[in-house]
Amino acid sequence: MSLTSGWGRRTPRGVPMVVFLIPAFNEERTILDVLRRVDPLADLVVVVDDGSRDTSSSLIRAWCALHGKVALLSHALNRGMSGALRSGFDYLLGLVRLGVLDLDDILITMDADGQHIPEESGPAVDMLQARDVDVLLGRRDLRGYPLSKRIGNRGLSLWATLLTGYPFRDVECGFRLMRIAVVQDIMPYFTGRNYGCAQELGVLAVRRGWRMDNTLPTQVAFYRKGARIRDGLTNMAMGLLAFVRVTLRLRTKEQALPDYEVTCLPEIMRGKVPAAP
Repeated sequence: MSLTSGWGRRTPRGVPMVVFLIPAFNEERTILDVLRRVDPLADLVVVVDDGSRDTSSSLIRAWCALHGKVALLSHALNRGMSGALRSGFDYLLGLVRLGVLDLDDILITMDADGQHIPEESGPAVDMLQARDVDVLLGRRDLRGYPLSKRIGNRGLSLWATLLTGYPFRDVECGFRLMRIAVVQDIMPYFTGRNYGCAQELGVLAVRRGWRMDNTLPTQVAFYRKGARIRDGLTNMAMGLLAFVRVTLRLRTKEQALPDYEVTCLPEIMRGKVPAAP
C-alpha cells in the first residue's frame, strides 16, 4: 500500500501532510511548470520569491488566484537560497503554532529552476517512512557534471562527514525531505546566511541527533552553472560554524519580526492570518 495515498488533499491526522518549500529567484521561465507538476503531489506549497526582478512574482500570484494550495512569501531584496529557506522555515513553524501543521508532517525542499524532478517525491516519501528516518537527502548522479564540480561536491561531502561522523554522499543536494520536527529543532541554530544552507542543514540535523539518510537516488534535469570556488569555501566555513554553534549550544539571535511578506495565502490559512494587499 502506498504511503502517499493522502496526497493532494487535507489529510487526516496520523497521515502526514506533505509540504513543498520552493525558493525562487528570477525563475519566470520555469516556475509555472514546477508548480503545475508539484500541485497534485502536495498538500501545501510554500514559494519564497527571493527579490525577483523578473515576472516571477506576478506569475506566482496569478497561479495562487486559481489554485488553493500555494503560500507566497516575498523578500524585498535578494537574500540567497539560505535566507529563502530560513523564511520558509519560519512560516511553516508559524503554521505549527496555529495547529495547521504537525511536527510529523513532511517537508520537501526543491529548486524552482526545474533541475529537480517533482515526480520523484512520491517514492521519496515512501522511502523516508519505510526506513523510519527523519531526513532523507538526495544523492545525484553527477556523471554529466564537469570534473571540477564532481571533485568539489565530493570534498564538501567529506567535510560534512568529518564534522558529523555521518557518511554523507551528496550533502549539497537541494532535493531533501525532513520532518517538520527537525526544522523546529535546528531553527535556533540555523543562520540562513551566505551560501551555506546545505552544510548547515546537514551538520545541524546530524549533530542534533536526527536520523539521516543520504542514499536517495535522484536525477537532475540539467546542470546549472553558478557555484564558484569561493562559494565552496564559504559553504565549508558555514558547516564549521554550525558545528561550533550546536556543540556549544550557541543559538542564533531571534528576529523580532519576519523579514518577508506573505502575499498569497493557501486555502487552509484563509481567515486565520491576513495576506498583504
